[in-house]
Formats: sequence, C-alpha cells, structure tokens
Amino acid sequence: MRHVARALHEIRVSLTAAGWIWLGLSVTGPPPPPADQPPTGPPEGHPERLRPDVPLTPGEAALQRQLTGRWP
Repeated sequence: MRHVARALHEIRVSLTAAGWIWLGLSVTGPPPPPADQPPTGPPEGHPERLRPDVPLTPGEAALQRQLTGRWP
C-alpha cells in the first residue's frame, strides 16, 4: 500500500507541475521585456536581420512603404 500511495503522490506532483506550465504560470521563465523600450529586431548575425550593404528588392521596398509609411 505504501508503494501505491507514493506512486499516486508522484503522479499528482507531476500533473500539478504540467498544469502550471500549461497555464503559463511558471515563475522560472524569463522576465518580460521593459515596456518603455521598443523591439529592436533580431540580434546581430541572425539570418532574418537585414544586411545594410544589400538594397531592398522592389517588392520589399513596397512592403516597407506600406508598413512604415516611408521610403528606405
């Protein structure tokens, strides 16, 4: 009976931990970014970061005008 009680206790602890993670209530996650700083984009060397030495294609320039309202 002691083994059954121990197993049920471990199952309860595991399910509780999984529920906290699923709900996003874990306190071990990274802190949120400060609200006063705008996002800066991908870090240096990231494959999605724009290269300043390569001009935008016409389609990319049109998308930038639509999104920012200014020319590159």
